[in-house]
Parts: sequence; C-alpha cells; structure tokens
Amino acid sequence: MRSSDVLVGMPPPRNPPDRPLPPELGPASSHGYNCRCVARHFGLDPAPYGELPACSLSERQYRKLLMEAAKVQDQAKRLAVTRNVADAQRKYARMREIAQRLDRTDLELAAVSDLATLCYSAGDLRNARQCAEAVLNVFRVSAVAIVHFGQYAEVRMIEGSREVAERVLISLATEEGDVAKARELIAGQRRRAAFRKEAGPDQYPPELLDVHGVDELELRIFDVRVQIAAGDFAGARTAIEEILAALDALAENDEVRERVVHQQAMVRAERARIRQAGGEDAEARADMLRLTAQHAGSPLAAKMGIGLAETRALAGDFPGAVDAIVTARDELAAVGLTGDVAEASHALGTLLLHAGDVAQARAQFDHARTIRTANGDGPGLRLVDTALARCAAAEGDWATAEDHVNRARESARTAGDWADLLHTDFVAASIGFARGEDLPAVLDLLLPLTLAAAEYRFEFASPEARTAWARDIAAPTMGMALALLAQIEEPRLAAELVERTCAVGAYTGTEERTLDLSGALPTLELGPATEGLPLAALGSVTSSLPLRLAPPPALRWSPSSPMELDRWLAVAAERYRLPRPVADTVETWPAGKPGRETFLLRFADAGHTFLTWRTTEDLDTVHTHPIDFALVGTARQILDAASPTPHEGESVADAVRRSLGEDAFGSFAGEQRLARALALNLLPADLVERLRRAETRPLLRIQPSPSLAGVPWGLLALPDRRADRVLEIDQIGLCFDGDERVLDVADVSLLAPSAIPRRPSSADGPPVYLLDPRIPGQSAFGELGSVLGRQDATSPLIRHLDERLADGPVLPAAERGLDLVRRTDTDRRLLAELVAGPCSRLVFVGHVSRVRDEHGAQTALHLSCAADLPGTAAPIGAHRPFTAADLALSEMDMPARVALIGCASATDFGLAEPFGVLLAAVAAGAGLVAATVWALPTSAAVPGADPMSELVIAVDTALAGEDPVTELCAWQRSRLARWRERPEPVTSPVFWAPLTCLDATDDGKTWVR
Repeated sequence: MRSSDVLVGMPPPRNPPDRPLPPELGPASSHGYNCRCVARHFGLDPAPYGELPACSLSERQYRKLLMEAAKVQDQAKRLAVTRNVADAQRKYARMREIAQRLDRTDLELAAVSDLATLCYSAGDLRNARQCAEAVLNVFRVSAVAIVHFGQYAEVRMIEGSREVAERVLISLATEEGDVAKARELIAGQRRRAAFRKEAGPDQYPPELLDVHGVDELELRIFDVRVQIAAGDFAGARTAIEEILAALDALAENDEVRERVVHQQAMVRAERARIRQAGGEDAEARADMLRLTAQHAGSPLAAKMGIGLAETRALAGDFPGAVDAIVTARDELAAVGLTGDVAEASHALGTLLLHAGDVAQARAQFDHARTIRTANGDGPGLRLVDTALARCAAAEGDWATAEDHVNRARESARTAGDWADLLHTDFVAASIGFARGEDLPAVLDLLLPLTLAAAEYRFEFASPEARTAWARDIAAPTMGMALALLAQIEEPRLAAELVERTCAVGAYTGTEERTLDLSGALPTLELGPATEGLPLAALGSVTSSLPLRLAPPPALRWSPSSPMELDRWLAVAAERYRLPRPVADTVETWPAGKPGRETFLLRFADAGHTFLTWRTTEDLDTVHTHPIDFALVGTARQILDAASPTPHEGESVADAVRRSLGEDAFGSFAGEQRLARALALNLLPADLVERLRRAETRPLLRIQPSPSLAGVPWGLLALPDRRADRVLEIDQIGLCFDGDERVLDVADVSLLAPSAIPRRPSSADGPPVYLLDPRIPGQSAFGELGSVLGRQDATSPLIRHLDERLADGPVLPAAERGLDLVRRTDTDRRLLAELVAGPCSRLVFVGHVSRVRDEHGAQTALHLSCAADLPGTAAPIGAHRPFTAADLALSEMDMPARVALIGCASATDFGLAEPFGVLLAAVAAGAGLVAATVWALPTSAAVPGADPMSELVIAVDTALAGEDPVTELCAWQRSRLARWRERPEPVTSPVFWAPLTCLDATDDGKTWVR
C-alpha cells in the first residue's frame, strides 16, 4: 500500500473547496472533492477527476459492504488471537478488498495495521515492518487531508491504526536491540493516550479511551520486553507479576476477556523465557507446561512444545524430543506461523548437531534460513549462520565455517547488538581454535571476548540471570581462553585471568544502608502493591533491595608489575562497549610475614578447574595448572560421600552415621584413603615439592572455586610420587611412603577475593558470645534445635566461659557462663547493640543455612529473631533468619575477629556469587573469620564426649591470641596426632577438620567501594 494511492476515507465534503489543494493530496484519489461523483455534486466538470468504485454504489450497497467489513475484521481478529495466521490473512485480504470497493482508507489502514501485528506474530518481520511503516506514512497524508477538509472528528477513524502499527515497530526495535527507539515509541503512545483521555468521550470512542486499562497493560508488556533487552531481568520479573495480577482482576470482564486471555499468555511466555535465561529451568518448564495445558490444541501449545522438547532430550528421550518438534512444526506450519516454524527447524537442527548427525542438522538449519530470509529476520539469520558455521567446522570445512561466522559477526556489528557480537565472536574463536592455525590471531579475538563476557555479567540486576550468564556464556569463553593460553605457553596471562575471575565477590547498593535492625520499618519506596503491609510481610519487599554484584576493580599484579590484561581490557571495552567505571587499583596479593613464605592459591572453574599459585617472596613467578573436570568430579564425589552435610532427602542423623562409617571418617584407613585421593587429584607436584622444601613452616592461603569449596585442605596427604596410569581407589597407596599431611608442613587459611570492600574494624573491647540461640517456634530437638546440647556448670564449655568472666566483662552481660547459652534475646537487635560499642571478637555458635539457593546473600545465621523483625528472608514459622544481605544493608560493623561456628558457614565460595555470611562479615569490618566447610555433627553423635565444645573453646582461645591462624592450625595438628594414635569416632576429623579461617588482616586494604 503506497501513501499516494489512497487518502483518508471520509464522507464527501458538504461545501465546495475554498482553498488550494495541498501538494501532499495532489496525486491522491479519495471519496473527497477530487473524484467525479463529488465534482458532479458541486456542478463541476467531472472530466479532470477520477472515477472511483464507491461512486457507482447505491447507499444500500454501501451499507451492506460496510457491515461485511466490520464482520470480517472481527473474524480476523479472533483468528489472530488464536495465532491462526493463514486464515486470518485471508480474512484481512477480504477486508482490504471491501475497503478499496468502498474507497475507505480508514478500513484499509485498520486491515493493514492488524496485518502488521499478524505478520510479526508469525515471524514475518519484513512484511510486519512494511505494513506498519505504510500505515504511518498514510496516516501522515491523511492527517493533512483532515486539516484541509476541516473534518477533525474523522481523526478517530485512523488513530487506532496508528497505535497498532507503532506497537509493531516497538517490538521490532526491541528485537533489534534499539532500546532507546522502543522507549521513545512507548512514551509517545502514553502521551497520546493521556491526551485522548483528557479530551474524553465527546471526542473519542470508548475503544480509544482504554476504559478498562488493557491498552496500558499491553504497553507494560512492551516495557517488560525492553527491560529484558536491556538486561534488567529482576525489574522485568517484578513487572510481570504485577501485570499478571492486574490481568487476573480483569479476567471476568466480558468486554475485554479475549484480550486479557491473550495478554496473560503473552506475559506467561515472557516469564518462562526470563526464568530459562536466569537458570530457573524447572520453573520455566512449569510455566511452559501450564501454557501447554491451558491452550491445548492451539499454536501457542505447539510453540511451548518446542521448548519442552529440549528438556526431554536432555532427560535422554532423544527420539521423543525429535518427534515432538516435528509434530509442533507441522501444526505451526498449518496456521502460517512461519517464524515459529523456523524456530522449530532450528531447534531440531540443534538436537541433531548435538547427536552428531551433521548432514541432517544442516538441512534443518537451511530450512530455517530460507524462512528467516523471506521474513527479513536479521537476529534469526545470525543464529542460523553460527549454527551452519558449527556444522561446517564439525566436518573440517573451515572456509565455509569462516564464511558463515564472518557474515554473522558483520550482521551483529552492523545491528549494534553487542550480546550477539559476543556470541558470534565466540563461535569464530571456537572455529579458529579448533582449526589450530594462527593461534595468536585467535587470542586477539578470544581474550577481549572472554573479558567482555565476564564483565557483562554484572549488567544483570538479577542474581539468577548473572548465574546463568556466568555458567552458559562467561565460563565457556574463559575455559577456551585458558586452554589456548596453556597451548601457546602464556602462564602469566592465564594466571591474571584466573585472579580477575576470583576477585569478584562483593555486592554494591549498600552505600546507603536501608535496613534498620532496631525493628523499625526499612526506609523503602513502597509501591501501591506493598503500602500498608504488616511488618511480618516485609520479607517479600526487602528481597528486592538493590544488591548487585560488582565487577572487579582495577587490579595490580605485583609491586613491580601491572596487570598485562589491562591492555586487553581496553580492547574489550572499545569493541563491546563495556561500561568501565573508574575505581581505585587493588592489589591482588596479601602482605607476607617476615621470615615466613606465604603461598597464594586461587582456583577457578571453567569447564575444567584451573589453579594458579605463587608466593609472596616471588610474586612475578606464577605456576598454572589445569585440573581435568573428571578429576575434580571424582574428588567432589569422594568428599560428598564422606562429608556429614546431608544429601537431598537424607536426615541429619543418617548423614552423620554415613560420615562416621568405615569408608569415610569413621576409620583411619578410610579417612587416609580420602585424604590421599583428594591430594592426588587437586595438588600439583610442583606445589607439593615447594611446600616440602620450605625452611620454616609456610602459610598456605587458598581461594577455592565453587567446585572445591568443601575441601578440608589441611587434611590432604602429600604424595611422594605420581602414578603413570589410572589407579583404582585401593591402589593410590602406591604413591605414598608415609602419612604426611598439608597440616604437617604448613598452616592453612582461606584467601578473601580481592574485590571484597573492607571497612575498618570496630575498637577493642570485651568478647561477644551468641551461643546456641533459642529460635522462636523451634523445639530443642528439632531441625533448628540445640547444637550444643544440655550444658551444666561442670561442662567444659561452661567452665571455659566462667574463666572468661573471671578475666573481665563479656557481652551480653552475664554473671556465669551458663547465662550465655540458649538465650532467647539473642536476635539481630541485640547483636547490633552489642557490636555498636567496643568489642574484640564475636563468637557465634548455632545454625547457618542457605534460606534460598540462588545467591549467597541469602545465607543466614539463625538467631533468636522473631518473624516480625525486618529482613530479606521469608519467615520460617515464627522466626526470620538473619541473612548476609541483612548484614550488608544494615549499619552494623563487625569486630576485628569473628567466629561463625555452624553448618557449612565457610561455603560462600561454593556459590556462583560468593557473598554469604562469611564474606559479608569481612565487608563489615572483620579481619579474620573462623568458619567450617561442612555441616558440624553435634556432640550427640558421640555420647559421653563433647567434640563440639572442644572446637568452640579452641576457636575462642585462638581468637583471643596474637595469631589465630597459627594457633588454630596447631590445635588441628594436635587433633590429627590424636587421630593417628587413637582412631575412633570421638577423635575423628569429621569434628575438627572442617574448621578454617578466612584471614584478611594482612591484605593491606581498608577501603569501601
């Protein structure tokens, strides 16, 4: 449709023209004064005017066709809602025929704007754009005609068509990554909607006044898509839930029910997409299953079936997955949804490529390419090109592979889609690496790409999205980069890449503290949905507080050397438009102790696990080692089988019995076998040799990767030789002459990530004890019951506390040691009050857990907190846990030394975002934190003994001394000697080996981000 062919369809003017014809209207023909029937009406010579079809219609014929047009449009809209594109297109073709017969441009615009929406839903982006732009072009000419004729009321006949066409352009701009354009169009729609509402029903019909708010809800859906395109997954998720609530409220309204049902499906499909992108695969699958059930037999159900087929294939049903995609594709093709058909073929090709059937996969990708080319689907064509590049590479056809991937890269660069450019560059780097030629050129492409992929993670507000990006995008690129650097013998760059990855760990958004632990409401801007909530309901409100993981600051390698990665970071920032906030440069090494060598070990997971180590005496000499993922997997399997941390569905008692079994920590032979197996898999030979050569006892400082967070490093045995073949578990003794452990030759502590901001520690003063707090609503024998068991005046721990009281005051104030155990008032308010004044150390003994799995900020201490206290965790009955996020968002400062004696309190490093209670305490001012890497069995596991109290006494004594790390390692060596001499449950390492210290006192940093 060309704007010069038609004009606005209006009734003929009642008066002769009294002004010159505007130039925009000269070439147009319409039921206006430049057609013959109107000329005759005014007694003009009809010869210069056009003869139009409507001129020959009687009034009865005209009315009949007009009624048919309305009926056909209604039928077409109903078909479009059910995504029956083929039949809807036929109806709209008939509607356009009628519009042309009637010479009604308003009907033509209505049909073409609806066709734009229909083409977009079918994936035909080229025709969708053409239709939408044609509507806007004709609208501009029609607006001139309205002014010329003075018939301003007729604007309402075409206003709706313009709005529909613009919404298609909003969708296209969003898909192309032009977020600014999409937002501009949305803002324009809202301005015009407000103008129409102000003008009221005298000027506009109800359908243009959005009486029920469904148009605004549709704009909010567009907002969600823009948020997703901009990486704001958290904001999009929140908006989706609000939109669904608003749609539910309209679901029973007969006037808008069909639109509401359609919008509900749209929003739920977006939620499934967000959940899938955020790594919530089970939740995304549940959304897709619900949509499939609610819309069974419809094209929407078929589309959801494509996504579900991938899950089916991963579960092992490859033939069933293929059949499901083929069936869905046939259903989608029957109704003309060509874009979804292309998506189905692409999904099928991906499954076939994974299965190794390259020829069949290529055929499917070619089918998808044909459709996407016809549809003008640029982003879809980039996906096809990268897929075909992988097919060609799988067959060694490097030239074809490079042609495909270069076309995709150029398309992404031209479109300005930097996420797509990352993806296409990664495929190009993969092909170059696999080809094995000109590896320095591959490095020039891959290293900036790897750094950019790692940095882009921090642009996501949602921890789920950050975790999914790190797992699916950043880790594969880093794995390839580290493998390439090993191949071209660049250990320094590899080590810097690992150290940069390990530097991350702190959350931003805490500069303005928002959580008042006194019990008052947090200072939040509450929206309409949350105003007036009772205090107990604040868990859902504060869970959305602005905690975002920060990217690493600028780093320095050593006093004599900057980071070689800095120049590659500059390239990445320019090539991929990375935001580069200015930050102080942070040292990556702690200060060494005079006369004592300090070893710095950092592990990073990227497919395989990569270890770099160096010493404070020679910071510029680095050692890098890849540890095969199979070896790491074996180590984890062995450790998980022995650890007392309960497995899924396992009770605490059963976990302890398993851990104290003969093949685990219940016998010396079983434990030694475990220590040897872990060492052979995780400790490289050059490190072992250097540890043994150290003249004085060195300090081993370790930052583990998520896969190795539960390793008791001090317990590992030191191999005397390496096997030249794969050994069975019972053969590993061949590599050992004795039973020398890491603890025998070194002291061990954890190394804090370089990027954790530090606050100054609080002043010296009395110790603070929070010992086995009573948890509201929990029995002493329940899941969150007592960890110390029944204590009395003769118990070792109580005698130790009495001695502390004899030496001076403690906090909270007490007359005797028993008054410090199982208190009911040890909640977050008391904790904040106690550490606000001078104190030397905090000793917490109790329950630690992760109250939500998605990120470390939801690891929690279980204090005596009632559910009506503010915090970021949902209540557990009458109790609200005190999370790392609560600490980060509060005004609380930690004393210089802290003990968190609870189940797996040191496993922050086991999370993709390692900022749990351990590192939150460091960020709050603690220089040293003692914690445990697995769940501690209580003393009930060994009747007649109290190993838990022994550990608490040792920790408190060490934290009161000059060098807690050295003292605790010495205590553990004494426990190891006792275990060797008398191996029985009461002396088992299960009680003392998980203890570790994160020591940040020598890091030389006191800074706040």
